[in-house]
Amino acid sequence: MPHQQHGRAVVIGGGICGLATARVLSEHFREVVLVERDPLPEEDTHRSGTPQARHVHGLLSLGARHLERLFPELRAELKTAEAPVFDHGSGARTQVWAGTLPPRAVGIEVQTFHRDTLEGALRRRVRSLENVTILDGTPVDGLHVDKVGGRVTGVRLRGADEIKQQRVADAEWVVDATGRFSRLPQWLEDAGYDRPHETVIDADLAYATALVEAEPPEGGVHAIQQMNQAPTRPGGVYATDIGRGIWMVTLFGAGGHHPLLDEDGWRAFAAGLRNPGLDRLLDAGTLVSGVVHQFKETCNRRREYAALHRWPDRLVALGDSAHAFNPVFGQGMTVAVCEAVGLGVALARRQSLNGLAQTVQRNVAQRARGPWMLAVSEDLVWSHAKHSKRLPLWLRAASWYKQRLLYLVVHSPDARVMHTFLRVFHMITSPAAIAHPRIVAQVLFRARSPRP
Repeated sequence: MPHQQHGRAVVIGGGICGLATARVLSEHFREVVLVERDPLPEEDTHRSGTPQARHVHGLLSLGARHLERLFPELRAELKTAEAPVFDHGSGARTQVWAGTLPPRAVGIEVQTFHRDTLEGALRRRVRSLENVTILDGTPVDGLHVDKVGGRVTGVRLRGADEIKQQRVADAEWVVDATGRFSRLPQWLEDAGYDRPHETVIDADLAYATALVEAEPPEGGVHAIQQMNQAPTRPGGVYATDIGRGIWMVTLFGAGGHHPLLDEDGWRAFAAGLRNPGLDRLLDAGTLVSGVVHQFKETCNRRREYAALHRWPDRLVALGDSAHAFNPVFGQGMTVAVCEAVGLGVALARRQSLNGLAQTVQRNVAQRARGPWMLAVSEDLVWSHAKHSKRLPLWLRAASWYKQRLLYLVVHSPDARVMHTFLRVFHMITSPAAIAHPRIVAQVLFRARSPRP
């Protein structure tokens, strides 16, 4: 463990990003205080402030590897809670416009679970760290900034029992990990700094999720995926085996074509997807309590913190606080964990904290650039279609290439195409891999495009 050479760090937000960040900072600071607005449960149960937790979450392979290094034996602990581990290629059935990906092992292990189970496991690990204190039920009202020195020196806390009473938690380093509803832009403005420019791309996509009690399908299948396709196929599904005979089934629809929330309407939307694996699962399964939950805050939102000319030193924003992705692409948790790990690398390389925050924030923007482009290249098509706008040439070319690539993933006799695609999907390999000359040649001469 690196030498804890700095004093106190404060992490705002007790979700996946905040917990991973607190673990990383515990190696570099003598004291870490994690502040969470809502009360945190002792058990692996739902907590207020995370409505998205009731829907399928995907932790990509890269994110799982980083979490396992930060929290050794985490995967084994989740497996004890019956969260299955399986090869993505053989244990998931993924349907795209061109058909279903062939079931073949690709050497990429994934694990499916309820987000509450993952958060509970991470909280227990973080609580056990001697130099980490968790303050839950404690809202943060703003930053404490030394305007002469141009650096953040702490955060203003509001007591849960005395709403008007404020106190300052001093800190040498502050991380905002409060997610897509972060108030950091307002806090910056209150402290005399500019608000960041925000880019918002909205596919008008909504989730509708139910828990289904069902036996696992034959063939060792633990996940069913169907990707939508802009602008003609708005519907899709992510269904995952979360253990103990329970499946979490998230139906989603883009472009305003949203699944209904009553059980009959929800099942009718599912039937309209014409997914044989999903049909068999739902025909044999029973909705747990018949409750369907909805989540509609799915827009892509990027806050351009790295572009600000003035930025308070000793402050960084990680995860959804800086760039929130459409959750349907499953990138959010993995990108956030990668950024926390990157923060640890930056701290290990520098003895002084002075001037480090802007460097870290630029690294955060750079790390998110690839996942952002993958996410918005699809959602921009929905956005343009909704407003009857003609697609720009680059977007038409990207969409054309992607759809022909998906045809290859399903039909190419070259198994390396599917393997490369899934490695890029799991962020193990750079997106540049799908532009390898061997794959480009097949996209140009052996693939097909979907019919209009």
